[in-house]
Amino acid sequence: MKSIKKIVLTGGPAGGKTTLTSRLVKELSSIGYRVFIVPEAATELISGFGIKPFGNCLTMFDFQYFVVSSQLHKEKLAWEAAQLVPEDKIVILCDRGVMDDKAYVSQKEFSAVIARFGLTEKDILASYDAVIHLVSSSKGAEFAYNYDNAARYETLEQAREKEDATLLCWRSHKRRAVIGNSYNFENKIRKAMNEVYSILGEIPPAQSERKFLVEYVDDSVLAAYEPVEQNITQTYLKERAKGTERRTRKVVSNNAISYIYTEKRPISPIERIENERLLSQKEYLRLAEEVDPEYGSVSKRRLCFRYQGHYCTLDTYPTNDDSAILDVQLNDKDETVELPPEIRVIKEVTGDVNYQGHMISKRLAEIS
Repeated sequence: MKSIKKIVLTGGPAGGKTTLTSRLVKELSSIGYRVFIVPEAATELISGFGIKPFGNCLTMFDFQYFVVSSQLHKEKLAWEAAQLVPEDKIVILCDRGVMDDKAYVSQKEFSAVIARFGLTEKDILASYDAVIHLVSSSKGAEFAYNYDNAARYETLEQAREKEDATLLCWRSHKRRAVIGNSYNFENKIRKAMNEVYSILGEIPPAQSERKFLVEYVDDSVLAAYEPVEQNITQTYLKERAKGTERRTRKVVSNNAISYIYTEKRPISPIERIENERLLSQKEYLRLAEEVDPEYGSVSKRRLCFRYQGHYCTLDTYPTNDDSAILDVQLNDKDETVELPPEIRVIKEVTGDVNYQGHMISKRLAEIS
């Protein structure tokens, strides 16, 4: 029997929704979920169709009719698609939901817009299983505020106003989590992801990990652990700023393909911001032209599974059929590690830079 959850990711500008979405796609697909993304309707209308308020004599009230219509249509399509795919565990992630539009018009106008579709606010709230609100970086993390979304530009003060208005829009939802900026960015994203895992009734991955070089393991040996297979191509890109690592990933899992861009930017000697976003195939191919020849690309086959309550990943590389790399995520760095008896350890390589992704890619680039 299928389990389908529809979750809204909302919040004011520059709160981390884009990074959260890509992280959820990456992690949830590794534990057997099929993830559907409903993109933000307003941005699509503005950047894709040129439909925007005021600029072409369209009032904000009329614009919201287009936004709500588009949002409802896409959510309906996502729900119907969820019925057709073979996976039983489905998550529909909505980049903002219908209630967000209330932040841009009056109460009377919003009620009039949704009434055109035969809906009330109670109907709309009930259509979502949960709401994750990421507070805008304009409130408490101003150093990270940016203007990356060309379709929706807000000054810092405007962003704060929209943040407050958006909070009010969803205040009546029965399951809403508000993730503030009292944490560093990575902790903020992880806290939001843990909320999603809780909604799904899943155990979130731990944050401490041990890494092992192990002998090659045949798939049949691990069949009892019901592993999820992923085929990953990771490409390292040329730096745009000193010390900033850039990479793309193509992940094939459960007959679905996702493309992810990651940028790791240092903000202090001991802390960095890791931003991620999903890419279209066209964007992914364009970025491939920026490959860093020193590191190049690396392809690997990953098996994801759980053992003794721990999340494990086993990576094998086409150039090496003798060994593989096993990552085990732990609740505590000093926790005793129990590995499947079918896996034979060559040595532990936790913290060894030579077994990190960029160095493996560099070695392969040198060979080729």
